[in-house]
Amino acid sequence: MRIPATLAITSLLLTPLAQAKEYPIGEPQQCGGMEIGAVYLQPVEMDPPGMMRAAAESDVHLEADISATEDNRNGWQEGSFVPYLSIRYELRKSGSEQVVEGDFHPMVANDGPHYGDNVKLLGPGKYQLTYKILPPGSGHNMFGRHTDKETGVAPWFEGCELHYEFTYAASARRVATDAPRRAHAARRPAAAGRARRPGPGRPADV
Repeated sequence: MRIPATLAITSLLLTPLAQAKEYPIGEPQQCGGMEIGAVYLQPVEMDPPGMMRAAAESDVHLEADISATEDNRNGWQEGSFVPYLSIRYELRKSGSEQVVEGDFHPMVANDGPHYGDNVKLLGPGKYQLTYKILPPGSGHNMFGRHTDKETGVAPWFEGCELHYEFTYAASARRVATDAPRRAHAARRPAAAGRARRPGPGRPADV
């Protein structure tokens, strides 16, 4: 039976593309009028070349999915990506004194913008993850804000440090699924976090 061209095209558009499987790290936490979700997935290829560690030399792609919360006082709409942040990550494996650390890069994937980096871990095991987040206007990430009475927004948050724990079993590397990739923080329900300041899962044991 011949399938009409319009039907065939519609079916193609509705068919989910192969996606990389994400592993949530703990529960999303909140600080500075933002929700921060930590996840990892298989290492990814990036443009421009050399932006971060090559996928072939990495174990995971570590991400911070960040979105504004309802009580955000800096002008961001609820659920929107918060740009121009400076984010440093630290990874400590149980039983080791070695620290894996680096700075996240802002980037975009087929499910939206986020902060991330390809990371070489210290093998399977339990890890403690720390995110140190500084507001826009810190370091090289200058981003102005209105301060007048008519159009101004609140001062930037002072910075925050968030802590997560997860178990890495080396199964994230080159894992793919036909299911749509898990939504980023903008589509995740807000959850109470370990660290909160006034004003982006599940345990990743895989």
